[in-house]
Amino acid sequence: MDVSIIIVNYNTFELTCSCIQSVIQFTKDCSYEIILVDNASAECSADLFLQKFSTVKLIKSPVNRGFTGGNNLGLESAKGENFLLLNSDVILTGDSVSKCLNVLKNNEKIGLVTCMLKYPNGTIQNQCQRFPSIGRTIIELFRIHKLIPQPKRGLIMGNGFCDHKASMYCDSVWGAFFMFPRKVLEKFDGIKLPGEFFMYAEDLLWCYKIRKMGYSIYYNSETSVIHYMGASSSESVLNWKHQNEYDFIVEYYSWFYAKAYVLLRSMLYATAFDREYAAKISGVYFNLFVKGKTV
Repeated sequence: MDVSIIIVNYNTFELTCSCIQSVIQFTKDCSYEIILVDNASAECSADLFLQKFSTVKLIKSPVNRGFTGGNNLGLESAKGENFLLLNSDVILTGDSVSKCLNVLKNNEKIGLVTCMLKYPNGTIQNQCQRFPSIGRTIIELFRIHKLIPQPKRGLIMGNGFCDHKASMYCDSVWGAFFMFPRKVLEKFDGIKLPGEFFMYAEDLLWCYKIRKMGYSIYYNSETSVIHYMGASSSESVLNWKHQNEYDFIVEYYSWFYAKAYVLLRSMLYATAFDREYAAKISGVYFNLFVKGKTV
């Protein structure tokens, strides 16, 4: 088995069905299995998936284990030499699975590969990130990055500063399309993904640990998928994401580094042009600086 494709569902029946159908329709040049983990959904019976897709391996969790826990449940029974964690709100439009699998097969130093993520309107999502950095935040705060020519600016800053139309190596990527080989999983404690976070910032943590193993993380722009990402703008999600980011920095950098980082990020967003949205994020970061909590 070339790759085990793991999809976690929680009350997204129609989206998940579209995701599965797109995998079946477009994945042609590799052997694969689809493992669907239902995280105690209340929307409908998980058995309905088997009525539509008889070849899918369905795992029904009696409780909601979150994104990390759900994926680890799927990994326990996965038979592939490689794994693809695929968000239920992702739709394939081509054979992205095989194309990214070939990247892993052709470079043993790559421990994780993802592809281009697009909104339904075709806009590219800026997912190639650098790890949290006081230095880069200072560069952005004082607009020093504007003095750095491309492509060097993108290499230094990452995220929206780099050209996502080009393939590149980066520090971390999102967990929406997250492919890695079995040898990487086997180096994690307990042969499972670290579960400090129920969801949000878990992909940052995983990438950090994969990089610490000595592997590279590669963004493959030669193939793309549609990523709906519908709930990402809600206030509760915003708080949750930044809280986990802060907790990550405290754990893997230091408490002092985390405090300095969130204070600088608060100042950065307080001086941004998009006042309403930026003010909200600035407030989140400032609460983290004062209380260590988003609210």
